[in-house]
Amino acid sequence: MQATSKLETFLKDAKVSDLKSKVEIFPIDSAATVCDTLKELASKKILSMPVLDKKKNKYIGIVSISDIVIATVFNPAFSKLASGTKAIDKLVREDFKKIIEKSVLKNPVSDLVGMTEEGKNLWVFDEKESLIKVSEYFAQGVHRALVSRSKGNPSFISQTDLVRFIGKKVRESKDAVVTSFLKNSLSKLGYTRKGKRVIAVKTTETALAGFRRLLQWQSFRDWNLAALPIVDKDGKIVGNLSESDLREMNTEARLLDLLFVVPIFLKTYYGEMRKPVTVTGETSFLDALDKLLDENVHRIWIVDNDSKPIGVFSLSDVISQFTAFAWSHESKMENLFSHM
Repeated sequence: MQATSKLETFLKDAKVSDLKSKVEIFPIDSAATVCDTLKELASKKILSMPVLDKKKNKYIGIVSISDIVIATVFNPAFSKLASGTKAIDKLVREDFKKIIEKSVLKNPVSDLVGMTEEGKNLWVFDEKESLIKVSEYFAQGVHRALVSRSKGNPSFISQTDLVRFIGKKVRESKDAVVTSFLKNSLSKLGYTRKGKRVIAVKTTETALAGFRRLLQWQSFRDWNLAALPIVDKDGKIVGNLSESDLREMNTEARLLDLLFVVPIFLKTYYGEMRKPVTVTGETSFLDALDKLLDENVHRIWIVDNDSKPIGVFSLSDVISQFTAFAWSHESKMENLFSHM
């Protein structure tokens, strides 16, 4: 569903400075290794960082967990192991570790800049710019941007910051068109597909296979999928596999853990496989927005009466309704669904 003209102008009077987030920037030297970068991401508990060319004193892009995961799971060393368990069972873990250390972890992080479209650019906005401009980028899957401020150091803003601001503003709005829109169900707004289900990863598949399936969509500039539902043998959703699950990747453990089936892979980090956050197709836009913010997640899965995933509602989807974004990812998004 296209955003109405009323919603497109909802943020017209808002400025970037209205987003109060002041997330500190932690740059990484372009000469640092991928292994060094992983350790920095883990120690700072962040998912991305700008890459700084110290010789030129210039940022050359941004590197994220997505870039590192893509470089890892689509590495030729992994390709032969991406399906089934027979090849994995025959693999000696020490040999596997040596392959990854040599072909991924010891490479300079600058090699990963541009691995995804978002990483090719470091989006920078002045704090006085209209929030609509930022929204148009965030609606297309850009997760973060740099804000230059008249006072103090530059800082990052994220999709979550923008959605929290939108949530606050719509609750305060007395506009009849806005309040009416918020009552629309997710099904009515087109976030489910009749007769289809979301492409998922099974509990019997390896984390390696799951991430390969997930990250193939990163090639689409306008549809940056960052998670897949995990389903059991009956097709019911039991978990969520996302890029952030590789936040703690390191040489000794996380990369090798990609060979585990998904439930075990997640349990090695969380202690258990976390329950997915779900809603139904009848959930209203406002209730779904509230759930995203209350649960502090980037997406929620839409399920049918049998707990089978039939759609997804994300931060990008919220933002899209408040911009003139033309939903250019719509046709590609169809590939994320399979016939029942």
